[in-house]
Amino acid sequence: MKVKNAIWTAGLILASGSALAQEDMGFNDSSVSLGFVGTTGNTDTQTFNLEFKTAYKTEHWLHTLKFQGLGSQEDSSTTAERYYLENKSDYALKEDQYLFAKGNYTDDRFSGFNYQAAASVGYGRYFFRQDNFSLEGFGGAGYRQNDVIDAGSNGEAIISLGENLTWKLTEWASLTQSLTSEIGETLTITRFEVGLVSNIIDRISTKIAFQARNTSQVPAGNKKTDTQTSISLVYTF
Repeated sequence: MKVKNAIWTAGLILASGSALAQEDMGFNDSSVSLGFVGTTGNTDTQTFNLEFKTAYKTEHWLHTLKFQGLGSQEDSSTTAERYYLENKSDYALKEDQYLFAKGNYTDDRFSGFNYQAAASVGYGRYFFRQDNFSLEGFGGAGYRQNDVIDAGSNGEAIISLGENLTWKLTEWASLTQSLTSEIGETLTITRFEVGLVSNIIDRISTKIAFQARNTSQVPAGNKKTDTQTSISLVYTF
């Protein structure tokens, strides 16, 4: 709970700092995507995935927020339920460099953990930054809390590394890819995501995505790697 409160407090402080920096602030690159698969007959299943993303930009600050949810039921029994929340706030330095504060929270009911929460600060830079292509990398240090079911909570210092790539392939299609790793003495968590978004009409698009999450050590009876492949409808606003 202390880590969660720290993450939210840091986010509020960063938002307040950006508000004082400039009155001209605004949201952009906001989207909601939803995917659903249902079957009936011999087996009744319902699976959905939800993602919300937005960015809030001022002269010196860029805040990016992402929420992801996954749920699945088979014959009225829940077989998957996962929620992920992430916020990253960048303060621009000269040229293509920035300082960042980053926090995330994971609640996966079938992972062996009640929750995992992390916060970190560090330095990042854009290696390429063009209208149709951008690539950035960042690294820093922080702290993570791991709450294990029936085994209590423990915390550890982490090294946080990551990269983000955005590539506008055509006027109607774009590719996004990200890789992050939180390295601790007890365990390391690595997340990989790649998605292809193709515009259908106006603000509506389709998204084909693949996600993988690896935890170096997990409670007995759980797998180290989770993957998710999805096709979703995306509304951009």
